Amino acid sequence: MRTNILFISLLDEDDFQEEIKKKQDEFLDIYSLYQRTGLSWIKEELLNKAYQLHLLDPEFTFHV
Repeated sequence: MRTNILFISLLDEDDFQEEIKKKQDEFLDIYSLYQRTGLSWIKEELLNKAYQLHLLDPEFTFHV
């Protein structure tokens, strides 16, 4: 069974913004790859990154 656990340690607002930017970049990279390939395992990774972004920014939504 695969378990996804996300631990983020943030010291201040700058760290928080930096982490959001990092997750956005990762999300966009995977989204681009998914658009090119359409592979199901990449879609799973994409949804995982979207969920991580949503945890950091509850206003972030994504629909495939």
